[in-house]
Amino acid sequence: MPMLKRGAHFIFCLTIGLSSIVFLIGCSSNPIVPSAPTINAAAPILPTRTIEPVPVTPTPAPTIAPTREAATSYYLDGVHAYATGHYTSALLSFTQAAQLDPNNALIYMSRAAVYQGLKDFDGALADYTQAIQLDPKNVAAYENRGEVYAQRKQFDLALKDMDYGLILTPDEPSVYVNRGRVIQTSGVITAAINDYSHALQIDPNYAPAYFYRALAYINTRRPDQQTVDLRAINDLSAVIGLQPDNIDAYLARAAAYVAGGDLDHALADYTQALTIDPENIEALIQRGHLHDARREFTAALQDLNQALLLEPQAFDALYNRGLTYLDQNQTDRAINDFTAAIAIDASSWRAFLQRGLAYEKKNNRTSALSNLKAALALTTTPTDKAIVQAEIDRLK
Repeated sequence: MPMLKRGAHFIFCLTIGLSSIVFLIGCSSNPIVPSAPTINAAAPILPTRTIEPVPVTPTPAPTIAPTREAATSYYLDGVHAYATGHYTSALLSFTQAAQLDPNNALIYMSRAAVYQGLKDFDGALADYTQAIQLDPKNVAAYENRGEVYAQRKQFDLALKDMDYGLILTPDEPSVYVNRGRVIQTSGVITAAINDYSHALQIDPNYAPAYFYRALAYINTRRPDQQTVDLRAINDLSAVIGLQPDNIDAYLARAAAYVAGGDLDHALADYTQALTIDPENIEALIQRGHLHDARREFTAALQDLNQALLLEPQAFDALYNRGLTYLDQNQTDRAINDFTAAIAIDASSWRAFLQRGLAYEKKNNRTSALSNLKAALALTTTPTDKAIVQAEIDRLK
C-alpha cells in the first residue's frame, strides 16, 4: 500500500460563510461535472424531494425614507466592499449607515460580520448583541454571536446562544448543525454527531449536516485504523450527490481516502475538484503531494508550480515542493524551498526538520544538526519531539 512521507499532513479548507450580510448570497450556474468515484459500500439513500431550508427570522431591511436614503446608500456600499474583500471600507460604510439609521438590526448584523472577518471579536459581539436588542427573535444574530463566543473558547456562552436559537426555531436543521459545530470545537464529538444526525432527521437533504458529521467521523478515526472510514466517505458522497460542485466535499473525501490508504480514489477526487475549479490552491497542493507519494514527480511538480504561480507565498506549496525535490535528491532546490517556507512561517518545526535532512544529504552535518535542534525547540507534543530527537540521535 503506498504510504505518504513522514511529516506530511493533509488540510482541507472549511469556508464558513457569514449569513449576516444577506445580499452577498447569490446563485450561479455551474457546469455539470462527471460523477465522482464510488465505493462498494452503499451510501445513504437520499430522498428524491428537495426540502427548502426553513428561513430564520428575517432582520428588517433598510428603510428607505427621505432621512434614511443616505443610510441605505452607505449600507449597499458596505455590502459591495465586503464582497470584494475590502473590510476596512466596509466597516466605514456600515458605521456611517448605523449612525444614520441606528435602529436597523441588519446594519449591525452586517458590521458584526466585518468585525469577524477582521478578527475583532469584541466588536462583533457588541454588534450582534445590539442586533438582538433591536430584534430579540433574530435567530441568525444568536447563532452568529454563539460562533464568536466559540472562537473565543467561551463555550458555555456559545451553547447558551445556540440553545436559545433552538427554542426560537426547533425545526430548523441549520441551528442543530451550528450547535454541533460549537460542541465539536469544544471537544465533545459524540454529542456533535448527535446534533448533525438530528438535523438530518428534520431534513434528510440538508447537505451541511452530512458534511460536518463526516468531519466529526474523521476526527474520531482510530490512529491504528488502516482502512477507509466508510462513515465519512458515505456522508461526503451524500454531500456530493446533493451538491455536485462542492469542492470542500471532494477535498474532504480525498483526505478520508488518503487516511485509509486508497490513493487512487483520492487522486480522482482531487482531479474532480480541479475540474470544477482549476485554480483551487488547496486541491493543487494536495494533488501535487499525492503525486509525489505515488512517485509521479513530474506531475507533482506541475501541480505545485501551478499553485505557486497562483499564490507565490503559499507555505504548503513550498514545503511540499521541497519534499518532492528532496525525494529526487535535488537537495539545493529542496533547501531553497524549505528556506522560503521558513521565511513565511518560522514556527514550522517540520520545515526545519526537512531542511536539516536535506543538509544531511549534502554531508553538511553542522547545518543538519543546527536545523534539527531548531525543529526540536519548536515542537509542542511528545510525539513530535520524539520524531525530531530520533533524527538528532541518529546523526550524533
